[in-house]
Amino acid sequence: MKHWIGRHVVIQRTDGIKTTIEGVLKEWDPIQEKVVLGPGELVIPFRSILTIIPKSTQPSLNPIGYVVNHTIQFDNAVYFGSSVMIWRDDQLVISSAVLVSHDEATVTLSNGLILRKDQHDFIVRSLRGHSS
Repeated sequence: MKHWIGRHVVIQRTDGIKTTIEGVLKEWDPIQEKVVLGPGELVIPFRSILTIIPKSTQPSLNPIGYVVNHTIQFDNAVYFGSSVMIWRDDQLVISSAVLVSHDEATVTLSNGLILRKDQHDFIVRSLRGHSS
């Protein structure tokens, strides 16, 4: 499941009654037997999960976007000049920024600011159409 980190997933829980939640898979911890969903750092123990599946690839309204975790995602954000929200823990640092370059540890914004990848969450803002 580690390959799903950074992807939008749907989890059906078995806490008495079945409930369904969705979010971005931020962490898969087999040692502590838990997953962490964002935004909001929702911790779900493995024993409470009935199913976990990737969210449908059908286009849908997504007012936030997706967390940039992989090199190719940073490359694409730079190449396409994507609007990116930047968070540090649960604080919004910058509501709209454009990435101009990145390396293994840092990201450079169009205003010259350099931020560390391990200290920030970069979220590509997207609003995709919904087909009826």
